[in-house]
Amino acid sequence: MKVMKGSTNTSKFKKFQIRWKEKLGYENDPYLIRWTFIIFGFSIRIHHWIKSDDNRFFHDHSADLLSIVLKGRYWNVKPIDINLSPIYKGNNNSKWFYVEGIFNSWHNFFHMKNSIWFSKAEDRHYLSIPKGGAWTLMFEGRPRHKWGFYVNGHKWRPLRYFHKYGIIQDGTYQ
Repeated sequence: MKVMKGSTNTSKFKKFQIRWKEKLGYENDPYLIRWTFIIFGFSIRIHHWIKSDDNRFFHDHSADLLSIVLKGRYWNVKPIDINLSPIYKGNNNSKWFYVEGIFNSWHNFFHMKNSIWFSKAEDRHYLSIPKGGAWTLMFEGRPRHKWGFYVNGHKWRPLRYFHKYGIIQDGTYQ
């Protein structure tokens, strides 16, 4: 299967850039399809979440971001102790991480806190997407650092991570 990857390059962007219908994960079975508009290093993205992103280890982002759920819902899962990974849960799963909240579009006009999520670039998390998926609008600042996965307290770049652990597909890992 051909694997499609999103950009991890945080070097200076062109002043204007448009990326159309990028598939993340496997080309024929992506977990996310996104449309990206980059203007002077800032980006506006439309995400169509089909499945959860990788939940084996938490990841961060290259820049601060604001995400607004337009349709559907998702859970943002964050670590309680940043040195622990979801893969090491012990007997009591809730001891190692927590669900920050369910973000959905149902209460957009009455409960905005349930549809808007802000994250600093350094915040570690993963998204859990229920059946039915979600559509989000994301605003991201200029990149400050390279993003990656936190494996046993160490930050791994995406290519190294996927080479070692494979790409997630339907809740299984290839």
